[in-house]
Amino acid sequence: MSGVYSVRGDEPIFIVEKLSGGLVLQLIADPSASNYHSKQFEYNRMMKSLSDPETTRLLFDFRDCITIDSVTLGILVSLTQHLDESDGQTAMCNCSLKLRKLMSRLMSLEPVCRQMTWSHYPSRRHAVETLCCRSN
Repeated sequence: MSGVYSVRGDEPIFIVEKLSGGLVLQLIADPSASNYHSKQFEYNRMMKSLSDPETTRLLFDFRDCITIDSVTLGILVSLTQHLDESDGQTAMCNCSLKLRKLMSRLMSLEPVCRQMTWSHYPSRRHAVETLCCRSN
């Protein structure tokens, strides 16, 4: 832990990896355990990363994630909407059926203008190959 996270006693909800022309955001096992202020900090950190015009792809990797809360889902929606405004692409991978059902229930709580679905891929490799092919 470093910086703002150590002061608050938790960790980032995303592990960020650069992808050619984009980012992979790997969610931690339980983002719902992070406090609201850290989630706000993460949101701002990710929005700053997406402000780079070279960032046109975003992949949410749920490999380690076992649960999600409405605030974290709202962050994913906002990041996706931001990228959609610049004709970017967003997808998700490694999301269990149980977690996808939870996300669907939480998504129904979002206003209609913020409800969305993501293309889901069984592995990061499949997602990256598809996202990279779509942009060429």
